[in-house]
Amino acid sequence: MSVGKKILSIRLGARRSQREVAVSAGLAVSYLSRLENNRIAPTLRTLSKVADALGVSLSALFESPSILEAADRCPVALSGKCILDQVFAGRGPSPKGDKESYSPRQLQALRLCNFLLHTGDKELLQTLMTMLQSLLTLSESRSAGKIRLRLHARRPVGPTQPQA
Repeated sequence: MSVGKKILSIRLGARRSQREVAVSAGLAVSYLSRLENNRIAPTLRTLSKVADALGVSLSALFESPSILEAADRCPVALSGKCILDQVFAGRGPSPKGDKESYSPRQLQALRLCNFLLHTGDKELLQTLMTMLQSLLTLSESRSAGKIRLRLHARRPVGPTQPQA
């Protein structure tokens, strides 16, 4: 999350208007608006004024939201169920009739992807999409390579004799 979006998030969470925060920080409302929309790069001095006006520490403007904050946005499994609601996820075999289960490592990967999807950062989303597409291509090429290896292993070695 960018600093501007973090300021916006904190301001909205505190239910304060741009005008209130701008006046308290000694800034023009239009400047605060441009800051929240990532159209300008503020100085540390300006960020310090904004943090004071919001009643938070300067470091709070740079903190990333935790994965727990994205918990209300549940990643959906192939079955359509919420992954986080799966009682048996990652804990041994899935219950009878439940075809879907995840290891703890798979759940961690799914939660991280879910967090990245909900950051609102377009560049981060594009990077995630590019990486996932590359991984799919790599997986497909590995699968195709294994099939070629299996086919090659089935071929007889050396010249074949025609049968009489």
